[in-house]
Amino acid sequence: MSTNVPPKMSRRQFCNLIGIASCSAVLIACSGNSPSAQATASSTGPDPDEIGTATADPGASRTDAAGTVLLEIGTASGATDFTYDKATLEAPAGKKIKLKFSNNTDLKDEVGHNWVLVKPGQEDSVVANGQAAGDDKDWLNTDDPGIIAHSRLIEGGQSNTVRFTSPAAGEYTYLCTFPDHYAAGQKGTFTVK
Repeated sequence: MSTNVPPKMSRRQFCNLIGIASCSAVLIACSGNSPSAQATASSTGPDPDEIGTATADPGASRTDAAGTVLLEIGTASGATDFTYDKATLEAPAGKKIKLKFSNNTDLKDEVGHNWVLVKPGQEDSVVANGQAAGDDKDWLNTDDPGIIAHSRLIEGGQSNTVRFTSPAAGEYTYLCTFPDHYAAGQKGTFTVK
């Protein structure tokens, strides 16, 4: 067999170079990710392993009883804007509430938010208990007695519908329990009349 070895390269060096190139091609083929596919994947969005669990919202289309109060709230759209798009919500006491919560950030920003309605004076303990629950529980202790109602932690572009009965007349705080979001100002007032 005759090979054309480039000048100034020994036959052994040439064979080693061919072997390395062949192994690289096999590794790329076996991984299923060519360098161009990797570049395309990173430019189209975050690594799927870094995206939170997709939040299906099957309750959004469920039929509600007559008299149910429909509310909507979302987050600010900026990746570092830790606020809701409404600073206040209002509802009558003792009514069935259907609240649609939307995370208006871009999915690529990977910013999780939730909506948690808490009993008066329980804000700090609900946030602390959420921090103690940790990432595995999406920064929320769902058994916390200070919580009246809550959404799931959702990623950008997702929504979650929450149903609950509005509490007694008064002012309540809603907030995000993701680390540092409440401290940065992600809260609002839920007025019940």
